[in-house]
Amino acid sequence: MNPEPESAVAAASSASLPLREEDGWVTARPTPFTEVLARLVMLPKLVLEHRDLITTSVRRDLEIRFRGTLLGWIWPLIHPMFLFIVYYFIFTKLLNFKIPELPEGQESAMGIYMFCGIMAWAGISESLTRGTNVIVDSGNLIKKLAFPSEILPLNVTLVSMITFGFALAVFLGGCYFTPIWPPPDPVLLLWIPALLGVQALFTYGLVLLLSTLQVFLRDTLQIVGVVTTVWMFVTPLFWVPELMGESVKPYQGMIELNPVYHLVQAWRGVLMGEVTVPLDGVPTTVIDTTRIASSIGIFALWALGAYIIGYVLFILSQRRFADEV
Repeated sequence: MNPEPESAVAAASSASLPLREEDGWVTARPTPFTEVLARLVMLPKLVLEHRDLITTSVRRDLEIRFRGTLLGWIWPLIHPMFLFIVYYFIFTKLLNFKIPELPEGQESAMGIYMFCGIMAWAGISESLTRGTNVIVDSGNLIKKLAFPSEILPLNVTLVSMITFGFALAVFLGGCYFTPIWPPPDPVLLLWIPALLGVQALFTYGLVLLLSTLQVFLRDTLQIVGVVTTVWMFVTPLFWVPELMGESVKPYQGMIELNPVYHLVQAWRGVLMGEVTVPLDGVPTTVIDTTRIASSIGIFALWALGAYIIGYVLFILSQRRFADEV
């Protein structure tokens, strides 16, 4: 791990965080159930109290990522823009992967469909890959300072959400200033804060869980790499379940058990709007904007579950981090 983020966190921590056993940050005693519940619901207060530390760490992480590069802070815009062009050209122009019989102005639907899915998926997978090892990589901080170590997974999550925001801005800019896709309905865009919130909560919960497991089982990072690859392909990112006919019906229940399926469908509904095609003479809805609320609701339950499980495991294991890392 680059020492500069550690020094930034260490400086802010040593200046503002006294060593207090009652805070529950550094203690050998088992964590009481009442304390677990209290800390579970008091995370917003913790974030507010240490917002300067979090802001400094996130900014330093982003600065280090682009320091020394020719384009600097333009890179977060170039990467999603490049992906946008690649998916549009390769899949819709070169390979002719298209949703059939689309109305005028929606000919590029397949490329946009895949880009929206990959954009949402990348925001999660990047956090899981980088966040799994965040506690182990920050061993010097864990051993030397008393500070809320749950901030470390939170920093990783926030950085990935910021880069996701750049990709989102590129997509919206492309819709408003080019003819590649009709601009989203302003009413649908009101769902974006809710989507960002539940996505961040889901990602944070998984990073808490995986970073805790990595402390005690160092194979976790390798397992995460395999699982995320499989997870990516079983999620409808490159394929459209609604257009696969009878072949996908036996697996529809399994598809809907995938939390990311509901996330990407919600993002597609918000960003692309309604897409309906006449498949074999029957109108088939590929993207249904009326299901945005239900998709967000289902994913929110998954997000809450991931947060509770991840944070509880993190709190119960926290007292052993210094010995294990």
